[in-house]
Amino acid sequence: MIPVFSTALVGLIVGAIGNAIMPAHDTGGRITSAILGVCGGSLVTSIAWLQGWWFPGEPIGYATAAAGAVLLLIVYRVIVGLRIGETE
Repeated sequence: MIPVFSTALVGLIVGAIGNAIMPAHDTGGRITSAILGVCGGSLVTSIAWLQGWWFPGEPIGYATAAAGAVLLLIVYRVIVGLRIGETE
């Protein structure tokens, strides 16, 4: 149970850092960045665990959780950026 919370915490921290590094004028703000960070980290960690690449609680899992959170934040910013760009 601890790896689930720690993965979510990593995603939350990465979402907050991502919002600080690349602030955007989207409607979501900090809450959306935090939620996307948690979702990205959890998604990548779950996929890797189900594939048997490693077990919950291993240090590599936290690194991939951070990478998944960053990836989902970037994808979100690209999609929202394209949508905002189309309306102008």
